[in-house]
Amino acid sequence: MIRKYGKALAAVAGAVLTVAYGALSGDQHIESDEAVQIAIAAATAIGVYLVPLTPQYRWAKTAVAVALSVLQVLATVILGGLDSNEWIALLLAALTVLGVGAAPAVSKNGTSNSQAPQAQTRTSQPV
Repeated sequence: MIRKYGKALAAVAGAVLTVAYGALSGDQHIESDEAVQIAIAAATAIGVYLVPLTPQYRWAKTAVAVALSVLQVLATVILGGLDSNEWIALLLAALTVLGVGAAPAVSKNGTSNSQAPQAQTRTSQPV
């Protein structure tokens, strides 16, 4: 399961940590900026799961995580400003990207995120 859904599981783990942090930190009430962070984290998990890997775009799932994590940073800085709580939210976004990037995945079409196999060439031996 990890080999097939590793990237999606890493994104879900990042989303769960973001939800837990938003709900349990500070006043233990989800404010509007925390709600936006949670929504972006959920969109990251869903996007990473839904985007298929293809031989041409083996990096597609990681690209989704990067794009939405950049949005997470922008939303955090613009909506809430930077204080110690926001730095932790940004750290969770960065860890999600690293987790998605490092985790294995295989799409339904059989494409994995590992390097494409090298074509084997056959050399002829002199007789």
